[in-house]
Amino acid sequence: MAIRGGDILPRCGIHFLTHCYKFIAVDWQHATRDAILPDQGFERQFRNVCIGKLPQDWTVSQHREMQLGYGLDTASSVLHEVDIIARHVELNAIVELKNWQTPSNKNEVIVFFAKLIDYLAANPGLLERELCPTFISTSAFEPHALAACVGLGIHPIAPGLRPLPLLIDNGHRMQNEINGGLRIGTWTAQRFDDYCAQVNALTIALEQTWFSTRFGAVSDNRIVVKAVSPMHTVQLGQEMQTLRAAYRAWIQSDHGTATRIAASIIFEGSRGGQSSDGARVEAMVI
Repeated sequence: MAIRGGDILPRCGIHFLTHCYKFIAVDWQHATRDAILPDQGFERQFRNVCIGKLPQDWTVSQHREMQLGYGLDTASSVLHEVDIIARHVELNAIVELKNWQTPSNKNEVIVFFAKLIDYLAANPGLLERELCPTFISTSAFEPHALAACVGLGIHPIAPGLRPLPLLIDNGHRMQNEINGGLRIGTWTAQRFDDYCAQVNALTIALEQTWFSTRFGAVSDNRIVVKAVSPMHTVQLGQEMQTLRAAYRAWIQSDHGTATRIAASIIFEGSRGGQSSDGARVEAMVI
């Protein structure tokens, strides 16, 4: 068993989502909180890390950006605040950030989606690049909030929760290690097969939800929207969460294997090597 098909997003999108997960799983955990600000400086620190760590071919907006950083209007003529927009020649990543003590709820996800639709309805040109709507939460998602993300093509990220494009990418990286000669036991191989089967099933179930599939630009003043059949999104969200346990069990099944593969998965270009920052690798893997 192997991961079928290619990546959902271009490589720049995978890189961005990896950056987001590293921020929530590692950087923010060790960041100094700003007690004066309601979000403890969460949005500002995320922006600063984006500026400092994304390659130079990315442009990062001010936090709490109006008009999507392009001076755009909306179909409702009411402008909406979006926390961060990160722009690349191939992709626009639009990010909602929540530093809450309680789980993120479905209403916040629906409002985020509605903001994007209001901008799309007035600006079909936004669809000329891949759209990567991303919802980052320091706390867990309520089941229906995660279901809303899953059904609406929004990439959810929280501690221990990776979006589907990263789960796919992890599977490709694991397979590359095995193809490169990494020897694993029967139990580990079976766990990897299970992981691939679950990821492939999620990929098929959600392939119509992504913005590039659901929406299309016909002209400068016209878009089309593809109807998507109802799905069991609560169950799909639960399955996405269970992949964390499957991934964790597989990666921890052999300590030497875990170190080598974790380094390959987390650090670009470190294929087959070991990271000097073992704690960082372990935090990212788990």
